[in-house]
Amino acid sequence: MSDTNLQLVREFFELNLFSVLTHWQDPAFRPRPAESSVLLFVENLHPPMGDDAPDFVLAPESLPALHRAVVDIRAWHADRFYPSVIKSSAVLGQFVAEDSLHFARQVFGTPEFATILVISELPASPGLRTHAIDKLRDIGIGHVLEFPVLLRDLLDKISGTTVYPSQTLQTLRLLKRYRFLQRQQLEFAFPLEPVVPITSPQVDASDAAEEEETEE
Repeated sequence: MSDTNLQLVREFFELNLFSVLTHWQDPAFRPRPAESSVLLFVENLHPPMGDDAPDFVLAPESLPALHRAVVDIRAWHADRFYPSVIKSSAVLGQFVAEDSLHFARQVFGTPEFATILVISELPASPGLRTHAIDKLRDIGIGHVLEFPVLLRDLLDKISGTTVYPSQTLQTLRLLKRYRFLQRQQLEFAFPLEPVVPITSPQVDASDAAEEEETEE
């Protein structure tokens, strides 16, 4: 997993007022040899008072309803999380297996926590999107967080005029300050080559008249 992915996810939760613990911050909870990713353990600094449950697909506005969660990051930016990808990727369920959940209970000191999988994107098609969500639920995953949502929230929260101690936030701040990043760039796909406009062929009226006379 890219350190950049990890840092962006960490910054996202910290800017949303969560404390964040990684494996290596406590020797007792460092990665075990069998683990292929680094989990994040996040806890809301202002725990929710009500019983409102956040949606399966998380948005920034639903985060206040989360108290604590274990987070796995499988961004895989090259593609969307289609049902076929989920079906063929057993690794997605590793962090919700019983041994991992037991590990999380040790970290939090309680069984009361959610599970969040950070992914690239769900399918755009409503049917495929629903199918993908069903498959993720079947694995036992509690919530998913899409990377475009995460990045958009980071860009909304950072200021183009503030200097940040984090290299990640400082890079985003500079891109935002000099307008290399605009909101629509996170919402629309841009072609690699300029689109060639389709125009109707130009026919000279005199040439068309000559063709008609010839036919006669």
